Amino acid sequence: MLYHQLSRIRGQLAKRDLSVSDGLLLALRALRGRFSENRLTWLNRELLGYRPEDLETLGEKDAKRGSLSKIVLMWAPPKKPEVEAPSYRFLAGTWGRMDANGRLSKVAEPQLIEKSIFCNIGIQQLEAQLSEMEDPMEGLFSMSFDRDTGAEFYCYSKELVRIQEAVREKLLQFIDDSIEELNLSPTSEG
Repeated sequence: MLYHQLSRIRGQLAKRDLSVSDGLLLALRALRGRFSENRLTWLNRELLGYRPEDLETLGEKDAKRGSLSKIVLMWAPPKKPEVEAPSYRFLAGTWGRMDANGRLSKVAEPQLIEKSIFCNIGIQQLEAQLSEMEDPMEGLFSMSFDRDTGAEFYCYSKELVRIQEAVREKLLQFIDDSIEELNLSPTSEG
């Protein structure tokens, strides 16, 4: 039964007949009780968003890799993260302001030199944002606001589509791995 449920979710995701957020929710429900809550944390974070404590050590890890990506958060992160923040969630863009004619002018503030930020919103919210856009592959999207300068971090909305597709692919792999790990088959009772 579980094999068929997971296979149906996987098939609908692969054909794009199921939203990524619905796929995450259904997989989470199907696998709850089969895996520890810690193992299912990734599904939850992708669905609802990453918390400050999940992102605490991200800046340190990026610095060790040679990339100083800025994480823009409106709250102070507590201690130990439960899950590592995935690199596919970094958005490429620029800090700027929209002028009266709707044109983006870049901001040259020293504290806003970073060209990428971590997208901590969940897939549920990300898909809602995409559904409101006329052309999700061409529009500009404001992801963050810097109170000190009044600048916003803008990226092309195709960056959000890229994150959505990355999560879709990772979810498909997660389902495949779960089926294999639980030794599920079309004839198993699981």
